[in-house]
Amino acid sequence: MSRLFEFCLSFPKTLLFNLRHLPLRQAVKLPICIRYGSIVHIAKGSICIKGDVRTAMIRIGFHKVPVCNYKDCTQIIIDGGRLVFQGEAHLGHGTKIHIAEGAELVLGDNFAVSASSQINCYHKITMGQDIQFSWDCLVMDSDTHKIYGKNLEMINSDQEVKIGDKVWIGCRTTILKGSVIPDGCVIGAGSLVAGKIFSPNTIIIGSPAKSVRTIDGWEL
Repeated sequence: MSRLFEFCLSFPKTLLFNLRHLPLRQAVKLPICIRYGSIVHIAKGSICIKGDVRTAMIRIGFHKVPVCNYKDCTQIIIDGGRLVFQGEAHLGHGTKIHIAEGAELVLGDNFAVSASSQINCYHKITMGQDIQFSWDCLVMDSDTHKIYGKNLEMINSDQEVKIGDKVWIGCRTTILKGSVIPDGCVIGAGSLVAGKIFSPNTIIIGSPAKSVRTIDGWEL
């Protein structure tokens, strides 16, 4: 299927979504393109674009990689929270994002997910510029269920996740609540990231992950 034909099939959903959920001055530029078959549902929440607005600057469900499940559905569900785009973004085929009531997910400029990754936001997740996710990654700022101590106090509160600028996250990486990833890092495939003990401009790898080598940068 040609890219032009794919965009034509996606135009009705794209047009209706932009007009329904963005200010008119932004909506007429059609900044958000949603591939046909994708689900983007906003219940009481909101979606926001900060900065310059350009046509097709945010693409949802179009990008595919050979390892993704082509029958999988791209889903963005906002249940009373807020999704903020601070520039260009593409969310590849099969990506799933859930933003709970009162939560906020902030995506910096040049944000990309290749395919089939999940972001579960119950509190706050902030990502900087030039973030590249591979496939089958998971980011969560909550355990989603409550655990109580001896005096019935909750001992597993939600904690913000922060990812700096220019970070590449390898396939099947899991990033847990409270994690802080500095600028310029590369996360090795299959890593389990938890905590704040990482150094900027390093390769981070392992389970639990740790900084193992200093680097001078990376490029796709």
